Amino acid sequence: MVDVKRLIDDVLLTSNNPQIPMSDPITRNQVFISYSHQDQQWLTKLQKQLKPMIRNQTFVTWDDTKIQPGAKWREEIEKALAAAKVAVLLVSPDFLASDFIADNELPPLLDAAEAEGLTIIWIPLTYSGYEETEIEKYQSAHPPNKPLESLSPAQENQAWVKICQQIKAAIVG
Repeated sequence: MVDVKRLIDDVLLTSNNPQIPMSDPITRNQVFISYSHQDQQWLTKLQKQLKPMIRNQTFVTWDDTKIQPGAKWREEIEKALAAAKVAVLLVSPDFLASDFIADNELPPLLDAAEAEGLTIIWIPLTYSGYEETEIEKYQSAHPPNKPLESLSPAQENQAWVKICQQIKAAIVG
């Protein structure tokens, strides 16, 4: 599990010790997308809808598809978690069933939401038991009683546009 507070404390300690080379301070300035690999098609839809905003350099997104071959994937995830200003959670039964998400991604994100103002934006992809999790405490970006899978293609596209506007508003200010 990533201890975001420890990472930030380490950076602050390094910056105050002249014998230790100073690394760049951690800046929360990106969107971290958390999803189950079983929901890859939903990630693709979100990426497609966000593309104009990313192209306009409104913000930067990160998901695990950005990890390059040969990279230490856990370290890459930890760095991305520490840099997140907004966390987008693609919630489905597969997401909720993922031990990796539950043990490694959600705790630092929820801690950062409480302690550092990180914004949690969760998207109900399918009907799920989200009420049994900490996610339930956060307002969803779309009504959970009408998950995206239950919408017509036109309604789904309309919902994605509104969700992307919410993400932009959260990251830009």
